[in-house]
Amino acid sequence: MTERGVESHFGLPAEMSSLVGRGPQLAAVLDGLRTARVVTLTGPGGCGKTRLALRAAALADGFDDGAQLVELASLTDPALVPTSVAEALGVPERDATDPMSSVVRALADRELLIVLDNCEHVLASAAGVAVMLAEQCHRLRILTTSRERLDVPGEFVFPVPPLELPEDGSVAAVAASEAGGLFVTRARAASPAFTLTADNSAAIAEVCSRLDGMPLAIELAAARCPALGPAQLAARLDGHPGLLSGGAARPGRHRSLEALVSWSYDLLGEAERRLLARLSVLRGGFDLDVAERVAGGGPLASEAVAGLLASLAGKSLVQSHVGAVVRYSLLETVRQFAAERLAASGEESAVQDNLLRWALEVARSAEESLSSAEWTSWSDRLSAEQASIRAALSWALGGAEPEAGRELAARLARWWIATGRYSEAGQFLTTAAGLPVAAAPGIEARVVLGAAWSAYHLGDNGRAALLATDGIQRARQAGEPQLEVWGRNLLAGLAWSEGDADRIVAEIEASPVLSGPADPALAARAQVLLAHAAFLSGDLGEQDRHGLLAVELARTAASQEGLVLALTAWTISAIAGAGIQPATVAALDEAATVLAAHPDRFAETAMRQWRARLFAALGQLDAAESEVGLCWAAGRSGAVRIVEFGGPLAEARLAAAGGDTAAAVSALRRAADGGRRVGIVMYVPSALAGLACMAAIAGDEATAAAAAGEARAELGGRRQAITAAALGYAEGIMAWHRGELADAEHLVREATAAWHRGCDRMDACDGIELLGVLAAARERFPDAARLLAAAEAARRPLQYLAPGFTADRSAAARAISQTRDALGEDRFIQAWEEGQGLTLDDAVAYAARKGGGRKRPAAGWASLTPAELEVVRLVGEGLRNDAIARRLFIAPGTVKVHLSHIFAKLAITTRAELAAQAASRDLTAG
Repeated sequence: MTERGVESHFGLPAEMSSLVGRGPQLAAVLDGLRTARVVTLTGPGGCGKTRLALRAAALADGFDDGAQLVELASLTDPALVPTSVAEALGVPERDATDPMSSVVRALADRELLIVLDNCEHVLASAAGVAVMLAEQCHRLRILTTSRERLDVPGEFVFPVPPLELPEDGSVAAVAASEAGGLFVTRARAASPAFTLTADNSAAIAEVCSRLDGMPLAIELAAARCPALGPAQLAARLDGHPGLLSGGAARPGRHRSLEALVSWSYDLLGEAERRLLARLSVLRGGFDLDVAERVAGGGPLASEAVAGLLASLAGKSLVQSHVGAVVRYSLLETVRQFAAERLAASGEESAVQDNLLRWALEVARSAEESLSSAEWTSWSDRLSAEQASIRAALSWALGGAEPEAGRELAARLARWWIATGRYSEAGQFLTTAAGLPVAAAPGIEARVVLGAAWSAYHLGDNGRAALLATDGIQRARQAGEPQLEVWGRNLLAGLAWSEGDADRIVAEIEASPVLSGPADPALAARAQVLLAHAAFLSGDLGEQDRHGLLAVELARTAASQEGLVLALTAWTISAIAGAGIQPATVAALDEAATVLAAHPDRFAETAMRQWRARLFAALGQLDAAESEVGLCWAAGRSGAVRIVEFGGPLAEARLAAAGGDTAAAVSALRRAADGGRRVGIVMYVPSALAGLACMAAIAGDEATAAAAAGEARAELGGRRQAITAAALGYAEGIMAWHRGELADAEHLVREATAAWHRGCDRMDACDGIELLGVLAAARERFPDAARLLAAAEAARRPLQYLAPGFTADRSAAARAISQTRDALGEDRFIQAWEEGQGLTLDDAVAYAARKGGGRKRPAAGWASLTPAELEVVRLVGEGLRNDAIARRLFIAPGTVKVHLSHIFAKLAITTRAELAAQAASRDLTAG
């Protein structure tokens, strides 16, 4: 067995002191990990379960993803076990229905060892977590420590024995034994001059024996060596018979440990005892400032805490952790003992109140820093102190101080949501919202809006919308516009999930974010949402404008919060069709750099999808494939719901660039199904439209027509002009393959014009190219040469170098060859050069002017264009102009123009007469 450094296991803490002995036990635990999915180390407090588990985790082989410690000792509520597991494993809860579903998805393919430490007080919850992970993550192992077994299927239970005792009192026997070796090592750490000699070896052996070889007991005794020699320790033990025996109520080793902690406590001075008892209200770790604020006061002066804390650390009753700031903690066994003493002292309520007041001050200060450069440091402080803050919340909301507890939860709401602690936010904020006594509107607004954001991220969009509406009203009553912005952003985000661009715009326009000074992070998020609205509605120019504003705002936000999403939103217009520029690549490179320093799985999933599509458009397929893998990895490790459609969309774009139509069609279908499955449907119509285009290009009319119909049904009345153009384009391709060349040309020309109006230049290039193919099919070869040349020339400055969902490059190549043969080389070159000289704007205008089309009669039903026939059908259904406009994704004025042409061609004057004639021709069906 080769020992590996703990640093290779990024999720394990550094060892503060060496592990003495335990070789056979380590071997047994490691053997258990090779054969069992769940290994539990059992034994009383202080027997060394945690230390043994951590060393075994550091030595375990076969875990490519290392090991991760999840500490449960600080939890007071079993319901928080899943959240603590998710947080310790770095799995954000964003877009997950519950924390454990996030963890399971993130760890599904990971080779990881998870250490669940101190399970006994949350046994049922810990067992449930272990079972879920073992059943659903087959490459994972769980190592737990508990005073009793978890009693789960396949559990390997290893009772941790006491340390091996010296065989006798000789120097050699003491040095060779585990217990003796631990005593000598810790005594020397406490007093460097200490040595094992023939004069003290028997006494050391006696101490180890009387302490039953319990590691914590031996360490506490050895820490006394600067004041008491081994013989004096042994004599003092004689005065505490509880260290040697006791009643039948508890196992002997547990009695010995409790008695020794009691003995160590009794040896303390009055001030030290008081401080240790008061420190028991603190969970996790704490620094000197916190200790002074919470444990100082009354007969224990705050200025005396530093010296007393150092004294307790020197006696191993408090653990110290050296860093930029020294932090302290209590072993759980010691903390529980000290908590009992605090309860007996009559000071518990006052100390808990100190803890609550301190937590409130920290939360208020952190909230005030939201828009400042100090926000990052305050957020880090909240993270460091969250176990104690959580304890204060539980105590207050449990009935001791409900109003103060509600305010504490309210002040923490933005932090919980910003840092992805959605389940914890939901639990505490729901409790706070249910208190019977009303609070100030500002506090209630924070509580309700925080609960709304929690519900949104945990997948309950209906509840989120109701709470957000309520929270916005309370924010207005409180006169706090920033809270209203927070709520409006949520309602706009819900509209984004549903693909409703108009609702996004309506929510942001109703928000104070556009009418006054706003928190830059909230304002940036509002601009990101407006950018998405523009993208959905088919205006890439507006999308680019809002995306750039979002970037500018995010750069001024505290710690540049939201910068990655803003940078990504800005680049979408370029990659989706407006044209890739050096700034596009630079923006996504910057986003990747920011994420390396400040990981955010949601932002990374979105960013990686668009980087994959960027490299696919550039024809850099290896780089695109790498980004697809990173997109999936980020989404799965963070349980990010958008990966269920973003990942397949990236795969589809890569497949299209590589010419693999079947793979692209399959991936687009998975993207549409994935969006529906996770309830985020804004890109479902565009995925289906892309599928329809690619299937039509491949000649699969049945699949193309089905996808187009599905997309139109999914759109309903929503405004998505680029998607609607793609559907018309797919129908044009199907008409071409049926030999209906005039109708095909008309449909493709209209789609191309719509793309061009929306600044979707890449798809417009494909439209111009297909118009060139159709011109060749109709033997208008000069037009064909000019249009095909214009499309090729326009793609280069856009960096649209590999085909997308609307490109048919093979058909273009055949048309070029056909046109060259028909015109002859000289005429072909002349027409080709003329086309190469056209800008994309010129080419679109040329196609509209010179496109030709079948010669329709000037009047009568046969003279109506497909668009005019569609307007007639909708008039027959009884729709007014504005409804027809929404259905066809055109302006009401355009409907009016169509109707004027229809009336003139049919020689009628009223809508009623038109509807009657449409019914007689059965035009109102389908």
